[in-house]
Amino acid sequence: MGRAASIPLLCALFVLLWSSGFVGAKYSLDYAGSFTILFWRYLLVVAVLALLVSVTRSWRLLPRSELQRHMTVGLLAHTLWLVSIWFSIELGLSAGLAAFIAALQPLLTGLLSARMTGEAVSARAWLGLLLGLLAVALVIGDGIALGRPLLAFLLPFVAVFSITLASLIERNANVATRSPTPVLLVTFIHCAISCLAILPCAWIVEGFAAQWNGSLIFAIVWLGLLVSLGAYGLMFLLLRHLSAAGVASLTYLSPPVTMVAAWLAFGETLSGTALVGLGLAAIAVLLTLLPGKA
Repeated sequence: MGRAASIPLLCALFVLLWSSGFVGAKYSLDYAGSFTILFWRYLLVVAVLALLVSVTRSWRLLPRSELQRHMTVGLLAHTLWLVSIWFSIELGLSAGLAAFIAALQPLLTGLLSARMTGEAVSARAWLGLLLGLLAVALVIGDGIALGRPLLAFLLPFVAVFSITLASLIERNANVATRSPTPVLLVTFIHCAISCLAILPCAWIVEGFAAQWNGSLIFAIVWLGLLVSLGAYGLMFLLLRHLSAAGVASLTYLSPPVTMVAAWLAFGETLSGTALVGLGLAAIAVLLTLLPGKA
């Protein structure tokens, strides 16, 4: 199978694995705190990646500037993104609504791309941005009216900004680099710095407290290997072949996939206002992704 034919399959796999992360977060939080789960998750990933990098002989001595860039991207795309999303769910935000707010990433990516890459933002894309913001405002207002804390809705915005900035930094570097560093090594650096950053929080804030059982172990393995390793690895691989906005647009498919999975797993439902917001978001997606300069 050629590279062009494999890209759609990689995109579909990315969406499925990425969406499973929201459900896995809600599932595993019954057994331990956010920092504790994230630490063990990343410790597992770092160990597996160290083995894979060694087997594939992908170790490289990187220039300091490139190493610092990979560490920055790792802190933004892994640590800040995950801590923000996980705490929003821990505060009571549903997995589906967390994915819904996080799906603003393509809109913000398109907006910032204009400044970072020189790509023009059309009037139609601006309309899509405004509709997307209106949709999220409706959902947040509905959630606050139901008694959910405002912070639970604000944290996903922090996550959106952090992963958007990370993807733009990475895409900018890939465009300028003819021989990019192996994806496995890059992902190892991302996960290693994230594990180190989360360690003191898991230790000092939560004391590594956890109810160890088969369910928690399964969740950590799933989140570590299939999400941190699989989904993130696919994201940075796709950034080498697609634009940052193009890769980000895949997350628009995450909310419906997450909502169906959360409904099956937890019986989560959406209010009428949230459904209206989802409809507006769909129109925003259409306006943003339609080709042309209108």
